Amino acid sequence: MGWTFQGGLSGTTAGRELGFGVDQVVQLEMVLPNGEHVKFGPTEWEDVEGHDVPKTNVVSGMCRVNSEETDEKNWVWEECSEDLSINFDDLWFAVRGGGGGTWGVVTSVYLQIHEYRPLEML
Repeated sequence: MGWTFQGGLSGTTAGRELGFGVDQVVQLEMVLPNGEHVKFGPTEWEDVEGHDVPKTNVVSGMCRVNSEETDEKNWVWEECSEDLSINFDDLWFAVRGGGGGTWGVVTSVYLQIHEYRPLEML
């Protein structure tokens, strides 16, 4: 997690070409301070001229509704109830370096992967 959320610049050529580690995150799972187990990530994005990675426009998420279930293959994910009012856009920004460290506990990170490119020495 430290590599991903604190820069994550690779030592290979691809690190500069494909963006930082935090730019490779496609989905996060975390437990919020209120005990909710959520899964969220970008669902709409656009290419922006002059940027290496797409700009995230919308982040969507789901809540686990059977929190008593311990077997992950039986977990059920559904839209969060309206009374929770989780702003996934703000949460995405915050946990990827936009502030603080009190947003919850990250339990899983899904990363996009790229073909390995060897280190180029100049």
